[in-house]
Amino acid sequence: MEKQYDIGYAIVSLIFITNAIGFITAAFFTDFTLEKLGRARACMLSEAMLIVGYVIIACTPPFPVVVIA
Repeated sequence: MEKQYDIGYAIVSLIFITNAIGFITAAFFTDFTLEKLGRARACMLSEAMLIVGYVIIACTPPFPVVVIA
């Protein structure tokens, strides 16, 4: 990624920082989501969100989009 986007290691680490922030944020909403959707639908929603994120990353968008995805 450093070579493809011509950025440094510190900027690439933003991916891992936002990933951690996403996991921490999701922890607060897990029980609510399970209560409202049920376990099966919550799993389907999470898998759909993962697929969307990976498709966005696979299309090699600009780096800020990769960080958000």
